[in-house]
Amino acid sequence: MTLVRVAHATARLDELPALLDVAARAARESGADDEGQHDVRLAAEEVLINVIHHAYPAGTPGPLTLRARIEPGALTLTVQDEGVPFPPDAAPAPDLATGWAERRIGGLGWHLVGKLMDDVRHRDLGGRGNELTMIKRFRQAGASSSISQGQSNMQIEVERRGLVSVAGVHGNVDGLTSAELSRVLGDEVAGGGHRMVVSLAGVDYTSSAGLRVLLAVVKEARSRGGDVRLAAVRDNVRKVLELSGFTSILKLFPDVDAAVASFGA
Repeated sequence: MTLVRVAHATARLDELPALLDVAARAARESGADDEGQHDVRLAAEEVLINVIHHAYPAGTPGPLTLRARIEPGALTLTVQDEGVPFPPDAAPAPDLATGWAERRIGGLGWHLVGKLMDDVRHRDLGGRGNELTMIKRFRQAGASSSISQGQSNMQIEVERRGLVSVAGVHGNVDGLTSAELSRVLGDEVAGGGHRMVVSLAGVDYTSSAGLRVLLAVVKEARSRGGDVRLAAVRDNVRKVLELSGFTSILKLFPDVDAAVASFGA
């Protein structure tokens, strides 16, 4: 049996959670396990955020359609807009080998989509917009996902341990929450907390929006003679860090105590 779910929206950030819920539900109905659902949600967010931020002139968002074709063991997501044509292969490939100081902030969205989905195709609608199709195939059905789909709430707790700031993050780090994370971590570094540990024990999902925040904060902290180190990174987040070359930029520790101790006295 084939089931098709269609969601029509306007390309605005506040419509993103409902669209991601459609993608996540479709992944579950296609038989995705927890990892498969994570990959679909991340790829869908990257594509939808790109449309929301870049397809239409600022202040005049246009139509956006997400179509999910659900089959046993396979999911096809199609995103349509009426904005400026932009094929993914026109985006410059990120240089994953560049050191932190020279590393460009951003530019990882399409890279992640290509890595996480089995097939990605773009069609220029004759100058009337874009149609992007992504296919993900699943080997077996899995249990319900531990990822909080469409969740836009985030809790950040910052404490000082001597000269080290510890920021504990809980909730998804995505296009809806990354601005708040950037503000809190940026303010902490600017206020003298440039030796920082970010605990991700409560984070099971990050998109490229979260990676942009981490890289920007790392650059600022190191420019002040400090550093940012990660603690208690969960498997889904570690996967995204590895795919994006961030494990060569950031130091990862099993827990907060080990990360704090790494700064020395």
